[in-house]
Amino acid sequence: MSQASTEPYITLLDQDGEITLRREDLLKYATNANVIAAALMIRVCRLAFSLLSPDAPVKRRELYWTLGFPGAGLVDCVEMISHAVREGRCLQQPECNHPDAPFSLNGQMVFTIGYAGKRLQLWPDPSVFDDEFRSEVAAWQELPDDAPGRDAFLRYKEGKVQDIMTLADEALLHTRWLKN
Repeated sequence: MSQASTEPYITLLDQDGEITLRREDLLKYATNANVIAAALMIRVCRLAFSLLSPDAPVKRRELYWTLGFPGAGLVDCVEMISHAVREGRCLQQPECNHPDAPFSLNGQMVFTIGYAGKRLQLWPDPSVFDDEFRSEVAAWQELPDDAPGRDAFLRYKEGKVQDIMTLADEALLHTRWLKN
């Protein structure tokens, strides 16, 4: 059995039936520069969709998003998952006042997902996106892969992906229901 088949995935409904997406699928659109974003979005969506629609896959074109950190990799993942960016169902609104969500470079890692009259807010545990993460990304993310010393950053990112993909939901993510 391949590693991809044992990793978390999400299943959505579209007009043609069920669609299953894995982290590797998101990377085809978001690119390998966004391996952390792809891992986080698979985990955020897997938990959110199971809470928003426990008995059936969510309908991808009925999802509404607010991103507290509108990084390009996260936005690309939301688009691939739900077409919400191009269809106007994704608000990219940097947030800097959530009491518990970890900061990123231009906002906080907080996601609000609406579906079927319900709204759920999710954010990763600050221990996952800590000062080291912010420092590493600020220093290395935009440099070319062949930049001197960047190998260590690429290894750091792979370690962060491994953490995101293997942590238990309750160690990785926090949730709260919002009023409509």
